[in-house]
Amino acid sequence: MQPFRSTVIGSFPRPAVVADTMKRPTLSPAEVDEMIRWAVREQAGLGLEMVTDGEAYRENMYYFYQKRLAGVSMENMVKQSFGTAGFAIECARVTGEIREPRFNLAHYWKVAREAAPASVAVKQTVTGPHVLTRFSVNERPDLYPDEHALCRAYAEVLRQELREVIDAGCEHIQFDEPMWTESPEQSEWAVEILNELIDSLGPVRVGLHVCGGNPRRKRVYFTKYTDLAPAFRKAHIHEVLLEHCTLGYNLMDLWSLWNFKGDLALGVVDQRSDEIESPEVIRERVKPALEYFSPEHLLLTSECGFGHVPIDITRAKLSVLTATARELAQEAGY
Repeated sequence: MQPFRSTVIGSFPRPAVVADTMKRPTLSPAEVDEMIRWAVREQAGLGLEMVTDGEAYRENMYYFYQKRLAGVSMENMVKQSFGTAGFAIECARVTGEIREPRFNLAHYWKVAREAAPASVAVKQTVTGPHVLTRFSVNERPDLYPDEHALCRAYAEVLRQELREVIDAGCEHIQFDEPMWTESPEQSEWAVEILNELIDSLGPVRVGLHVCGGNPRRKRVYFTKYTDLAPAFRKAHIHEVLLEHCTLGYNLMDLWSLWNFKGDLALGVVDQRSDEIESPEVIRERVKPALEYFSPEHLLLTSECGFGHVPIDITRAKLSVLTATARELAQEAGY
């Protein structure tokens, strides 16, 4: 593998402001496809070796899936709080059997793949089943007697769609599970259900992104990664994507608890800040990880997605990221 590859976590800014995207999507299918093409061209043009479709079609990372399922209602949603930072959302209600996914992920991945240069990899990002479970109000305990059962129901509809993505040619799936840091006591059973989903997909590269939530460029959950080590140790993954550069503790402490042999995508760029990192700052942030991972097993990225970051700030940050990654790769003899 090429050392010091560069990638993004998932979301990318939209080229224009879109109205009513939270509960009433206004984009037509043609407009969504063009936003995907634009996002892929932008990412590839900035020098990223692995890109995403930009996630412009999502209202957000949970409503997008819940709105496109039978058995989940967006009417009379229930407002609930999560974490200790005052974060609250209206949660969808589970009113019947969760079935009939209409996410269209295989189409979006194909549009992205066709727009990307052949040398650029395109991964499919997807919200994990635990997030969807946490942001649901279960009104059907006769169907789903506990959170485990509800999580497995969400995992099943994700499996159906991801099989189509893989059949279309996708070789890399990334699951996003930020709610592990909101409810760490649930992470060990959540990872078991995630593993069941991963194992059902067949031979595909799997990444796992766990962050502190980061709605509107603000971290809202504060569990340390070391507290999640028991769950991480169980995960059937090839790559983990973690925050690093703004943590109030040393991420590297995790590796004394988790002998991970896969790839680390290291968050060396802070998407919450408008300040543009220098190459020297990025290099300093990479150094500690080199004590635990070889350059071939390190990817450089941001701590979370760029969906709410101004496009000029996004371009500037990713330009420095990719240029520094190339320099490090050259110094490593690639």
